[in-house]
Amino acid sequence: MTRPGLPINQLLPDGKVIVVCGRADDAAAWQDLLGPARCLALALDDAPPETRRHALPGASSHLAWQHHAIGGLDGSGWLAGPADAFDPDNAATLVLPDPLDPPHAGVRRRIGVRQPAWRLFEDKTVVDTLWDVAGFPRAPSVISDGTADLATLGAIVDQGTGVVCSCQPVGAGPSAGGDGIWWWRDGPPPATIPTAKPRAWRVRLMPLLEGVPFRLHGLALATRVIPFPPMELVTLPRTGQGSFLCAGAVPTLGDTADLVAQTERIGAGLRERLGYRGGFSVDGILTASGFLPTDLNARLTSAMEAAPSTRRVLLHAVNLLARDGIEPDTSVVEQLVAEIFAAGATCTIFGAATRADKKAPRKAAVRWDGNRLVSDPSGADGTLVVTPSPRGWLLTATLATARLPGGGRVGPLAPEVFRISDEVLGTNFGDLAPPFDTQPTTGPPGARAA
Repeated sequence: MTRPGLPINQLLPDGKVIVVCGRADDAAAWQDLLGPARCLALALDDAPPETRRHALPGASSHLAWQHHAIGGLDGSGWLAGPADAFDPDNAATLVLPDPLDPPHAGVRRRIGVRQPAWRLFEDKTVVDTLWDVAGFPRAPSVISDGTADLATLGAIVDQGTGVVCSCQPVGAGPSAGGDGIWWWRDGPPPATIPTAKPRAWRVRLMPLLEGVPFRLHGLALATRVIPFPPMELVTLPRTGQGSFLCAGAVPTLGDTADLVAQTERIGAGLRERLGYRGGFSVDGILTASGFLPTDLNARLTSAMEAAPSTRRVLLHAVNLLARDGIEPDTSVVEQLVAEIFAAGATCTIFGAATRADKKAPRKAAVRWDGNRLVSDPSGADGTLVVTPSPRGWLLTATLATARLPGGGRVGPLAPEVFRISDEVLGTNFGDLAPPFDTQPTTGPPGARAA
């Protein structure tokens, strides 16, 4: 149901609202949007220290911890105190922006809950079926129960460039942030892949695709699909471990019209096949012969992390409302999307480190010396900042787009960001390589739809 003329905040249910989100700045933006008398916004990053006694080892563990905390709204956790004081009758509407999707969240009514079928296809061992049914070209894959025969099965799909292996624990929620994914070029699979009992894991093996990692994403509404600008995924191989560091998404320079058109086709296919509503994204590789999908995220993603929180929470609200069948004018949403994903003078990438030297500075200015980053207090090419986070330490690197060597590609240059962070800020990202693609370019190579 489209509700023309009403601001986005007035489309949310009447009465009190409790928002639980990850970031403190998002919580403040929610409370400003709805007003403190009507809205209580709680940030999971502000959890009492005793609820998290050690750094969380990865994005999947972080999300699982967040879901456990939200489950405590039933009266058993730290969120219950402020929530029950604000809403003793449990009459408030509960708002949980993506990626939060806990199995339990107390008894308050939630808006925008995802349908189980949508969530199912986030499983990397299931999503290839969706690509086939919807007619989207993909890379060949093999699905297996367990990790006993990875070398043999990997040889079946290897097209001469290597193998990517995604491990999904049976019965667990989808992995996040590159967790559970390994790669190898030749020889045996890396020893860092944990062994598992038969039928404890499901495994997907597919060829290692050479090209530019991309995210195609958008918003599926009742009447149309609103595509977001395609973004380059900064996905860096850890050469010593056979795993990946996922460092976020950045705006793309160059002609992406074909990718935008493909985003619209994917969104329309999701709506037709699954009755899908709300934000979605498809991660994949733009190869020389076109874009090949690898993963589906049935939600809004962190691709808008660098946008102001005041705009970001509005898109979260649109997403949740669309799932509930209530939509603002598409022109309002299109304007909001344009503001959030507009390419600016800087681009931002992130990384989670488990350690930072306590004696090292927390901020550094950098400049490019050719393709190498050097620390320079007067440098105008970028800044690096490390701050405490639930996963240990969060590196936020802000780079001047116009001063990137090579004209704009971030992925091939990103290992330098993490190397200088280790050198100057005392983090422990270790040895990282550029993505499995070509040299830095001014735009996406082979930018045509598959």
